[in-house]
Amino acid sequence: MDIPASDGALRHIRRYRLAWRLMAHQVRAGMISAMTSFSCHQLATLRRRWGIATNKHLRGRSPISLSRYVRPPRARSEGAVLAAFCRIYGVALPRHLAHAPRKSLLTLELGERLCPTYEAFCACFPQCTLDFEKAVNLIFALAKDELIGLEQCESCGATVLIDRLARRKPVCESCEQERRLRRALSRPSPRRRRDRGADARR
Repeated sequence: MDIPASDGALRHIRRYRLAWRLMAHQVRAGMISAMTSFSCHQLATLRRRWGIATNKHLRGRSPISLSRYVRPPRARSEGAVLAAFCRIYGVALPRHLAHAPRKSLLTLELGERLCPTYEAFCACFPQCTLDFEKAVNLIFALAKDELIGLEQCESCGATVLIDRLARRKPVCESCEQERRLRRALSRPSPRRRRDRGADARR
C-alpha cells in the first residue's frame, strides 16, 4: 500500500533537488540558502555527502554590477536571448514585485523555474558568458526596467540589451563585428602609407 507523502515532506524533497541543481551550477551558498532555506552549515554537509568539492562553487557576494551586461556586444545579445527564454518559461518577474527585497523573491518556486530556463539557454548557447547568478541579477534588473532594458539593434532590428543612461544607440554583436571589419578594411595598410609618403616626397 502506497502512503502519500505530506506536503511538508514533498517540499523538503524539492529543497534537496533544487540545492543539488544549484550546486551543479556553482551558485554561491548565500543564494542557495535563500532559495532552499538550508543554512550554510547544512549546505556544507550536503556537499560532503554528495561528494562535491568545496572549490566547485563561487565564494563571496553575488555580482550586482550591470555594466557587464550592456558594454560587450556579445553580452548584450546573450542577455536579450536569456530574456526571451525567461518569457517562454514564465520566469519574468512582474514589475510591481521588482522593487521588493531581493531575498523575499529568491524563493523555492522561483529557483525551480529558473533552473530549467537557464539550462535550456546554456544548451542552446554552450559558450555563453552568463553564469547562473549573473542571469538572476539580469532578470531582476530587467524587471525594474530602470538602468537596462530591451531595444532593437539600429542596424538589423535584432533585440539587444541597452543601457538606458547611455547616449550610444544599441548594436548587436553581429553588426558590431561587421562595423569593425569595415573599419579595418578601410584603413590603409602600413605599406600603402609608406608608398604614399614616398610619392609625396617626390
